[in-house]
Amino acid sequence: MNRRRLAIAAVAVAVLAPLGGLIWFESGIRARQAQRPDVGALFPALPGLADGEALPASPGRLRVVTFARAGCGNCDRTITALRRMARTEGPTFDLIAVVAGTHAPEASGEDLLAIADPDASVSKRFGVVHVPLVFLIDGQSRILAVTTGERPATAWRSFLESGTDAL
Repeated sequence: MNRRRLAIAAVAVAVLAPLGGLIWFESGIRARQAQRPDVGALFPALPGLADGEALPASPGRLRVVTFARAGCGNCDRTITALRRMARTEGPTFDLIAVVAGTHAPEASGEDLLAIADPDASVSKRFGVVHVPLVFLIDGQSRILAVTTGERPATAWRSFLESGTDAL
C-alpha cells in the first residue's frame, strides 16, 4: 500500500511541479506586459534622446518606436521595412529603435534614431515581452496603436494610415 501511495505522490509531483512553474512564469509575463503603456496614453520618457529623457512633441509628424533585440531576424526585417517606408512613402514619420542587448546599434542614420539598451532595462520598463514591439505615436506624443511581430509592407502601411486617420 505504501508503494502505491508513493507512486501516486511521485506522479502528482511530476505533473503538478511543472504546471506550477508554468503558472508562475505566465504570471511574470502578465505582470511585465501590464507595464506596457496603453493606446491613448502619453508615451513615457525614453532615455537616449537628444533632450535626455522625454520623447518631445513633434506637431504634424508621426513617430514609430520599435523595441527590438540585437540578433533578432524579425526585428531586423521590421526595422528595414519601416526605414524603407520612412524614406519612400507617406505618411511621413520618424523612426526610433530601442535595441536590447547592444551597446552601440549600427543601424542609426538619417532615417532612424537607434538607442542602445545593453541590459534591456528600458525594454523591461516598457513591458516588452515579445519583439519587435512597435508603437505608433502622434505629434503630441499620444500612443495611437501598438503591435508586435513582423508584418509585410502592406500591413505596416495600413498600421501607419490607421494612425493618421485617428489624428
